[in-house]
Amino acid sequence: MLCHSAISAGTFIVAKRALGELSAFELALLRFTLAAGVYAALLARSRVRVAGRDVLRLAVLGLFAIPVNQGMFLMGLARTTSGHGALLYALAPIFVLILARVRLRETVTPLKLAGIVLAFAGVLVVLLPRRATAATGAAAPLVGDLLILAAVGAYAVFVTEGKPFAERYGPVVSTGLITIAGALLYLPAGLVGSDVRHVAALSRTGWLCVAYLVVLASVGSYLMYYWVLARVEASRVAIWSNLQPVLTAVMAWAVLGEPLAPSFLAGGTLVLAGVVMTQRA
Repeated sequence: MLCHSAISAGTFIVAKRALGELSAFELALLRFTLAAGVYAALLARSRVRVAGRDVLRLAVLGLFAIPVNQGMFLMGLARTTSGHGALLYALAPIFVLILARVRLRETVTPLKLAGIVLAFAGVLVVLLPRRATAATGAAAPLVGDLLILAAVGAYAVFVTEGKPFAERYGPVVSTGLITIAGALLYLPAGLVGSDVRHVAALSRTGWLCVAYLVVLASVGSYLMYYWVLARVEASRVAIWSNLQPVLTAVMAWAVLGEPLAPSFLAGGTLVLAGVVMTQRA
């Protein structure tokens, strides 16, 4: 999960570079269409048989994972600040904990709950200074925040409802079918919101960014995530997402030269402590 978190943290930096040449719709279209092609090649070599009703359920998860999650996130981010979006996504482990308790009957121990709350507090400490100094520039921040909150809910469904399929069919089959279904469902909106001329004019660096998002972020890290999800409680897996803002800040400092706020060390320590506490629970 540490490796998954590092790849996911790098996604923010790589995507920021790619968005200098492509719109959000165009980048998502390329990312998930190409990722679906990779998964189709992997599934062609798989001998695992999936029950018909489970294929339909995985397709529904694909709807939550890509069109709903990514669609709501993109529309929300256009109406609010990135700081708001990052803070709201830090609520994901709490959403997952609630759904895992209801749907998967996971045990909620005081130590696990304390770890999740502590990690969320650490994210607040890391991100609030950035939010305070960022220019808002959002026409309707409340609407944007609500859309991103809906995206976080869709992510929580993707994690908790996908766990039984990861256990039953393994990460390649479950993640592959979810991604292929989600990419097909996203295709109409992606095509409508995209300009093929931008894709044709994409630079070499832009294609390298797309390759990172496809091979590492959409295939490698997704497979890691579902591999762990098949073996570990959903709430313990989801808590690692709160480590991503910390790793992103470190990468932005190392690669882009962005300064680290004085509160970073304290917030990062709280996040790490929360992650460790939740794992020990």
